[in-house]
Amino acid sequence: MTFKDYCALNNINVIYFNFSSKIRGLCTVKDGAYLIAINPCFGSESQRRTFEHELIHVLEGHLGSCTSGECEAAVTALLNDERFAGF
Repeated sequence: MTFKDYCALNNINVIYFNFSSKIRGLCTVKDGAYLIAINPCFGSESQRRTFEHELIHVLEGHLGSCTSGECEAAVTALLNDERFAGF
């Protein structure tokens, strides 16, 4: 299964959107599907890390279920976990 197929199967849509220069990306639910928006103004490595960050929010079910600080701390912990290094 390709990543594109995985996203389609799980109702995850990825778009590029020109946010202000401070916002790297976000995720939300729209019409029953997940939407991950990435700011293309940042470099490719930053976009990749932002995508990983937002995808973890989707996979962990964070949307609307916890406070912002709580969710951000959980995502940061997962991204810093050595088991995922080089993933």
